[in-house]
Amino acid sequence: MTSKILEDLRSELDVLDNKIVELLDQRAVMALNVRAAKQAAGIEHSLVPVREAQVFAKLGKARLQKLTHSQLEQIYVEIVSACRQLQSQNRICVLDEKAGWVHAAAMNRFGSSCEVVAADTFEDFSSELARGFDSFGFASFTPDFSYERLNFIDALMSERLFVVEEFNHSPEFCVVSNTARDLSETSEICVTADMLRQLRQFFISLSYDLKIKICRSMTEVLENMQSVNPVAGILPVEIAKSAANELIILRPGLKIESMPRIRFFTLATKPINEYAPGLKTLLLCAMDEYSDKLSLVFSELRQQNIKVTDVHSVEFSGKPFSSVVALEMILPENRTSFDQAIAKIESASLLLKICGFFPVFRE
Repeated sequence: MTSKILEDLRSELDVLDNKIVELLDQRAVMALNVRAAKQAAGIEHSLVPVREAQVFAKLGKARLQKLTHSQLEQIYVEIVSACRQLQSQNRICVLDEKAGWVHAAAMNRFGSSCEVVAADTFEDFSSELARGFDSFGFASFTPDFSYERLNFIDALMSERLFVVEEFNHSPEFCVVSNTARDLSETSEICVTADMLRQLRQFFISLSYDLKIKICRSMTEVLENMQSVNPVAGILPVEIAKSAANELIILRPGLKIESMPRIRFFTLATKPINEYAPGLKTLLLCAMDEYSDKLSLVFSELRQQNIKVTDVHSVEFSGKPFSSVVALEMILPENRTSFDQAIAKIESASLLLKICGFFPVFRE
């Protein structure tokens, strides 16, 4: 390729870049027009999960020549993030440690323009959500028992929180270093006890004689990267990329084998989505005789042709009920069928709560 051809191609790229910048600026202006229309319609929040789900669903159907759909989605995450922040200062609070994998998942979903903060306790998490109408929560929803999980379910049961969207994400981690260009050049690798357990196979595969330093948190892992000696650490890939100017990524693509995909819920202090066929809902049924009454529940759902996507129970103590059964289902075309099923399920439960209607990102 001659220098003349290269110069011409670069000139064409410059023209395309100018067009892209112009279109992005037009999109930003349109976002501000949408904000004005929302305010006129009495809509307080800038995050509209159903609309954003539609935008990203269309991206998945786009006809591409070279760009992958995953690459296109990553670009649009940042575009939507910037436009959303023009409408209002979104604040997302994650129920996790700072720089942890839930924090990283929130960055993956909401982009770098969104303010993401972390809360270690459910009390702090709830306080953050109470700050204003554009404060949202973000938490993983797995069957694992924990004190914070019980608080989470209790908040849903008491209608202090509602689910506004579901986000499915495969956490990815990477090995980083402060100065070394290869893992063999480092003297130690910093990791949390949780990551040591979850990425056990990676550590088994290492052929280097490395000292493993167990850190109390991901923040401490980052602090260790300030050492003057060559040090390695394991971080969520989104956290590592946000510190790209300071850290060298030695090995990307580490995944938790036991949790290939994790479900996250975005939460608000009030429901923001209306009933619509195809959306999901989460039902929490408080029961005292789990096995007998649950069979009645499933019988009613089958009779109404309602698709159940997930079910599990959480045991409680010190409550009028012994367990809470979480049922996730797709909303049917016929609202009457849903209402009839809910009435029957409620009669079989000590207490029933509908935790919101919501779209799903990355089904």
